[in-house]
Order: sequence, then C-alpha cells, then structure tokens
Amino acid sequence: MRSVADVARFVGCVAAAATSASPTKDRIDAIIDEIGQVLPFVGMCINAAADPNGRGEIVCSRGYPDKILAWLGSRDFLAEWRGLRPSPRGTRLRDTWDLDPLPATVRDFVVPLGFGGGVSVPFYTASGEVLGGMHFSTESADDITDLAHDGLCLIAPTIKNLVRSLPQTIDWDPLSTREVEVLELIARGRSNAAIATELYIAPRTAATHVEHILAKLGAANRAQAAVLGMQLQLIRAN
Repeated sequence: MRSVADVARFVGCVAAAATSASPTKDRIDAIIDEIGQVLPFVGMCINAAADPNGRGEIVCSRGYPDKILAWLGSRDFLAEWRGLRPSPRGTRLRDTWDLDPLPATVRDFVVPLGFGGGVSVPFYTASGEVLGGMHFSTESADDITDLAHDGLCLIAPTIKNLVRSLPQTIDWDPLSTREVEVLELIARGRSNAAIATELYIAPRTAATHVEHILAKLGAANRAQAAVLGMQLQLIRAN
C-alpha cells in the first residue's frame, strides 16, 4: 500500500469478504488472501482463547511450522502476550528487541526461524482482556510498512467478530438479554428515545445499553452493530 486511498480500498475488500454468504472459515480465508496482497508474509496465524483459562485455538494459519503453531495455541503464549500489555495497534517485532528478558516467542521461535519482521494485532474484549489476535511474520522488517500496519489495525474488529462466531471459541463478550432486546430495536431503526419508550426504560439507560452493545461487538456505529448482530446470530434478519 502506497497511500491512504490504498488502505481504504483494502478495508473495503475485507468488508466485502466478511459479509459474503460463504461459511465463516471461507470468509476468513478470503480475508487472509486480501492481506497477502498488501503484506508479503511468509507465515501467519489467527489464534483465540478456547476456554476462560486461556487454552488457545488456532483458527487458521499459513506458512508456520507445527512447533510455532503449538506455541501460539498454548496458554503460555497467551499469558506472555497479556503480560506485554499490547496496545490495540499491536506489537511489531522491531519493538521487542530491547525488552529484557526477550519474550520467549522471539527468543525460541522468531530468531531461530530467521524472521526479519513481524506484527501481532490483539483481539480485545470490551473489558480490555486479550483473548487472541492475528500474527504475521515477514522476511524483512521493511515489508511491514506503516500503511500496511494501519490496514491490519482497521480490519482487526472485523476478523475478531468472525472468529468469535466460530463454535470452538468462547463467547468473549456475551450480550445480556436486555442488550439483545435493544439490538433488535436498533436493527429496526429505532432511536434511543424510541427504544426507551418501547422497553419502558429511561432514555439515558437506553443510551448506555447502546454504548455497551457497540463496545462489545466492536462496532463503529448502530448500522454496523445490527449487521454484526445478525452475522453472530444474536438477532434475526428483519
């Protein structure tokens, strides 16, 4: 990617792949194909917690040998990554060289395998807990441009919501019964005031429910929340 316009096109292609009628795993694979067009990765995987204790699940992978996949799917890796407290923009390999001690991921896998560049972008719950992410390794650090990194960060919520809909992963941010009711009304185009009237709650309470729903779904707006709610089968399509 050479410009902000390229990033926008990339995000649009990912959105189209994410909302296709294909099975979820196929949609994720299609998104990885799109990423491969802008990031020349030699290895990648998406992982997610499969139980509250941190047992990992490899959702998809390309190029990584079995030993690194076993590590990325382990409780120890998730514990290490949480300990690093990654920002929502994730961590680039170049940012880890000065850490003391060097993370086991870098020391035991990245260095021996000869990866020159890498980036990991986390999936966060609404409460701020890391429960998975996407990881890419490249031959050179120069392969991961700032624009490519920006693109990965922008699509992370989309991939997160596809991953969380898979049966082998835990329900990261379950909506309450009331929040599902509010989401159904959002999908019908109701305003906060209308939601408050229909559910016999205060307008401020309705607004708070909407805020929580957007945060839990990782949605940018009400329309996206409605679409995600249907994709995750939380509500029915009208």
